[in-house]
Amino acid sequence: PIVPPASPSDENPPASRSFAGSQSNNIDEAEADEFVEQQLFFVTSYSDFDKLAHGPRGHAAKYTLRVYRFLADGALVLLHIAGEGERVINPAFSRFHPRLNVVYTCTEDIEENGQILAYEIHSDGSLTEIGRVDAGGTSTCYLTIDRDHRHLIAVNYWDSSLVVIPLSKSTGEFNGPIQSIYDPRQGKAMLAAAKKDGGANHSMNDECTIAARQVDPHSHALVLDPFEGCVAYVPDLGKDLVREFWYDKTKGVIGCEFNVLPSGMSTGKPDGPRYFEFHPKFNVAYVVNELSSTVAVFSIDKELLSEIARATKMGLPMDKFKGRSTLKLIQSIKTVPSAFPTTMNTCGRICTHQSGRYVIVSNRGHESITIFRVKQGCGIKGKATRGTLTQVGFFHTRGETPRHFQFDHSGQFLIVANQDSDTIAVFSFNLTSGEIRYTGNEYHIPSPNFICCCPVVDRYSDDEDDQPYERVGYTFTSEDEVRRNKVPSSVVVDSAKRNSLDYLNELELAQKEIAKLKTQLSVLSQLSRG
Repeated sequence: PIVPPASPSDENPPASRSFAGSQSNNIDEAEADEFVEQQLFFVTSYSDFDKLAHGPRGHAAKYTLRVYRFLADGALVLLHIAGEGERVINPAFSRFHPRLNVVYTCTEDIEENGQILAYEIHSDGSLTEIGRVDAGGTSTCYLTIDRDHRHLIAVNYWDSSLVVIPLSKSTGEFNGPIQSIYDPRQGKAMLAAAKKDGGANHSMNDECTIAARQVDPHSHALVLDPFEGCVAYVPDLGKDLVREFWYDKTKGVIGCEFNVLPSGMSTGKPDGPRYFEFHPKFNVAYVVNELSSTVAVFSIDKELLSEIARATKMGLPMDKFKGRSTLKLIQSIKTVPSAFPTTMNTCGRICTHQSGRYVIVSNRGHESITIFRVKQGCGIKGKATRGTLTQVGFFHTRGETPRHFQFDHSGQFLIVANQDSDTIAVFSFNLTSGEIRYTGNEYHIPSPNFICCCPVVDRYSDDEDDQPYERVGYTFTSEDEVRRNKVPSSVVVDSAKRNSLDYLNELELAQKEIAKLKTQLSVLSQLSRG
């Protein structure tokens, strides 16, 4: 049975959380708390249901963009409202730049090409639009920034196209229109009709709807491998496949398709892969299957990824890798109770907790968050189980249709967007048990569909007016560490580029390391008490 959300309790106070980006020479607890308050959440809403492939049941938003400040007790403070409905229609996916105070969002429209908008986000929550480009396809649903921060890759769900747009590495602005495009339909017309023209409502999960959803390909995400950044994984909901592409990061081009493989157990029933997620430590990836309410666990062939990367650097042809997959299915596990009808649920988001100990999935229909524990070692008799999942439990989201959820930067609070009940709800996350508890904090937002965590950093020095704060003179060793704003294990220093800003950067890294150690000590303390 579904676990009802518990009442907030003083017995489970939030542990100390990490912070980053302060340029003060001395950091105490008060300053740490002050920085936590600069953690912002960028929340988007649907405004025109007729332009969507699916059918929300909440209220259409007049303003589609909201910015909140996150407080240490899990409360949110509304700072800014923007995005008048007709100017920013149905923004539905957002991405915070790994290095800059820039947030990107894309609009969802099955009739006209989507738009991708870039905003500079300020510490007071205000937004300054710094660019807008055509997404090159319809119902834009996913954005990825490549390893070198020189390209943004967009996925268009309705026509399944994949596009690459150049970015300015220094400002995050668009450096021009679409640089390259991949069309899996090769110019062929869509077979399915739009919802308002008599087509299926993609929110449903009955046989007729599934048949209509799977008559065409429907790319739903694109994730680059975190090791080399040269292989793009694209879950195709329309064809029950995960596609593997070569990505030429120098030219910003999605090249040949290496391989396709089923996104689940190949039972003959539809799976509908929606999102693809790498584990932060293990050579494992997870695919959430929207239609079958399952998570498929894949092992990663890191040696093959390295071989592809070497061939890319040497300029060798990629044909030799066709038919070779970097993925191998090792587990499939349900996201809803075994007796619950799969036709009454579709999965929403999947993510791996930053600790690497849990995988979290949202269920639309069952109205729950499912939490899985990640196995950290090998089983008895040497059987490899690292990265596979066991179920912790199901937790009600205090609303309907949890389309999206997001952790705060510390990983100790979970914010859920309940699309069809027009609310977002905040839960505390127990790092020891993996369970969530309702904090009592709930906020009314029309049709919320995405929550983007934006740990905004003041990138301007008091001593150098009008000089932008830049990370120069060192290199993060892992793109995953950058994206999660973790402290790198090592820093490569270019002595020829050292200047006064470098010393500030080194100071910032040291401060991050201290903050990270404090968080790790807090986690270890919780584990020892557990």
